[in-house]
Amino acid sequence: MNNIFMGFIILIAAINPVEANLKNTDRWNSFLKSTEQEIVALAPSGEFALFLHQIKYQSIEYLSQPRMPLAGLDFYLQLASRTDTPQYSHATLVNIADSSQIKIFSKEGVIIDFSWSPDTEKIAFLIQNETEIHLWLHNIDTNTSKKLAKVNLSARIGNRHLRWLPNSQAIVVKQRSAFVEKSQVLRREPQIESSELQVSQGKTYQNLLVSEGMKEQFIELAQTKLVMIYLDGKVTALTKNELFDNFSISPDGNYLLSSIIPSIISSYLPYKKWGRTYKVIDLKNPELTHTLPSLNNSINLPKSKDSVAIGARLVKWLPFEKSTVSWVEASDQGDMSSQQTYHDHIYKLESPFKQSKKLLLQAKWRVHDVLWGYSGNGVLQEWRYETRQARTTLISKDSSIVTFIHQRDYRDKYNDFGDPHTRRTPEGFEVLFEQGEMLFFFASGQSEDGMKPYVKSYNTAEKSEKTVFISHNDYVEIPLAIKGNLLIIQQQNSGTPPRYYSLMGKDLKNKTLIFANSSANHFRHEPVALSYKRHDGLELTGTMHLPNNYNPDSKTKLSAVLWIYPDEFKSKKLSQQHTTNTQAFRGFDPLSPLVFLHDGIAVFEAPSMPITSFDGGEPNDDFIYQIRLNAEAAIEALKNTGYIDVQKLAIMGHSYGAFTVSNLLAHTDLFEVGIARSGAYNRTLTPFGFQGEKRNLWQAKDTYIKISPLIYADQINEPLLLIHGEDDQNPGTYPMQSKRMYQALIANNKTVKLIMLPYEGHSYRAKENLNLLLEQQSSWLRKWLNVGD
Repeated sequence: MNNIFMGFIILIAAINPVEANLKNTDRWNSFLKSTEQEIVALAPSGEFALFLHQIKYQSIEYLSQPRMPLAGLDFYLQLASRTDTPQYSHATLVNIADSSQIKIFSKEGVIIDFSWSPDTEKIAFLIQNETEIHLWLHNIDTNTSKKLAKVNLSARIGNRHLRWLPNSQAIVVKQRSAFVEKSQVLRREPQIESSELQVSQGKTYQNLLVSEGMKEQFIELAQTKLVMIYLDGKVTALTKNELFDNFSISPDGNYLLSSIIPSIISSYLPYKKWGRTYKVIDLKNPELTHTLPSLNNSINLPKSKDSVAIGARLVKWLPFEKSTVSWVEASDQGDMSSQQTYHDHIYKLESPFKQSKKLLLQAKWRVHDVLWGYSGNGVLQEWRYETRQARTTLISKDSSIVTFIHQRDYRDKYNDFGDPHTRRTPEGFEVLFEQGEMLFFFASGQSEDGMKPYVKSYNTAEKSEKTVFISHNDYVEIPLAIKGNLLIIQQQNSGTPPRYYSLMGKDLKNKTLIFANSSANHFRHEPVALSYKRHDGLELTGTMHLPNNYNPDSKTKLSAVLWIYPDEFKSKKLSQQHTTNTQAFRGFDPLSPLVFLHDGIAVFEAPSMPITSFDGGEPNDDFIYQIRLNAEAAIEALKNTGYIDVQKLAIMGHSYGAFTVSNLLAHTDLFEVGIARSGAYNRTLTPFGFQGEKRNLWQAKDTYIKISPLIYADQINEPLLLIHGEDDQNPGTYPMQSKRMYQALIANNKTVKLIMLPYEGHSYRAKENLNLLLEQQSSWLRKWLNVGD
């Protein structure tokens, strides 16, 4: 629609963003400050709930500290943590019985990890200050906190970083190795890769350890030793320095199970794809260790998605034994296409770990997980990619009882039975929650009528199920934790921020408010769910939001922005299942399209974008045709509301949505302007598959080229704002993708602006960057949609 040459590029300075006009920065700052987010952890006894208050948006000063991206992780060099390590400003301790609250703050720094003690009398915290991480202990009875030891700890690799002994008298943590003194910049070395080591290629990844210097630096940064810190401050070393990933304590407290990165580190894969070595350490005599079968790297696997590496996986303690390790091994060399009855074997090995492993169970499909309770009952979750099926089975410790519970197409949102409710013990292993003969399953409750989360009980003796809780019609009520006759739920609707309630009693009818999020509600109009049909009859939905300053009774029509993200399907039926949720609280999210409501622009959030295969073809073979059909249907639905001027529409998306935005601008004239964030625009640069596409470039050359909007940059006649994080490590969305798209548009005399955000990954977190992002997006749409201030 527009064909005006205007090329811009903005590279934001590290600490002081420079931009000509930031007159609304203060407005966005006030919104950012009004947003709160918390996580909740129920005490082992069920007496208390601990709410951790997350710091959502960091300062650019914090994010710009010296750091080194290695193997898909982004390490700080001076701090023993990563850029994605969650941080919590403080905690709120709530007594379930009377809803009384106690605030827990640390003057030393921020909380980055925590764990209840098994006796529920104490809470351990990892506190990070400007240079170090220390272990702190909070005593519930005295409401006092103290640093347990001056040992400098690490949270660089792994998920959780502290584990209690069952007697609540000591905690195992990772001690940081010597202070890193290597330069952040490594001298470049010759790189040698060989098909003798790598015979197949998966996704393309960034910052792989392609030189010995990079491997040495990863080891120096990530290696730790496990130490035990007693409540009196005494510290005992358990191991030498190794690359410890995760660890847990046996139910009897005598052994420690650890997963360790192998000494030979892959040059072809990121950290999350590496194999692991599993060791059991005798806590009474730490020099005694026992090694389980190692898991190979996830490379050179058969092509099926349910293929797995050879070796032990899903390694865990059996909660009904004192100290018995269980794990899963593929019996098909990791290849589900092999013709055999059983594809996975589940083994166990009892202490003192000197005898041969025992076969516990054989699985006919690929094991997704095995979850055990203290009773010896377990839940086996299997899946098979070829048939897109998932099933859940009740099992016993001696395999004498095997009872089918549920099976479905795992893409079928409406027929989800739910996942078994578990809890992570302070010792670090996972157990099924059991109440007598009952297990409990939590489900999101998606259906044609909307989203109604629910809890089902399953009687293991009678093999019967019963719904014990379902969300109220006027709210979304999400079950979080259950303990005896207590259920903790989070309740919200479009105008009310999350509130947390305890439901107690035999029928869970006694409802008490225990905590309320205080985020502000910035919106006056209720969201409106729209249902409509595509030209070929496919049923679609989306959610329309009207700005506060709009009077629906007026005859004025609004500009609107469509926020899109496509999904691929091979089933027409499943492509019409929708997850529209008009009851979710609409707090201020700087990355949400709802920010445009503050500019007087309507928002059509998540209009359905199914890419469905017909007649046995692949969905992406018709990608361009179907996104056009989806967009035309969405625009017609907006027109039919009577509120929207369909000649003044913007299109916007993030990641795969950004890719789709560019394609719609290249192949249609439906929109006036576009915003594309963190996208990929040249599919030949993601030649080994992307999103739902499993064919590589050489198997589907025409499709890869046809859906690459960079190839059709000359056809984009609308202004396009490109945004990307400079440190995006997401496979396929290299920052170069946006730079090349910008250059292609400039070369073709198109209207384009590129903003590269420093220190940001695939999403964005720095307050200064977000402020500039919000103002740039706002001014871009207001200008090109001709929306007044």
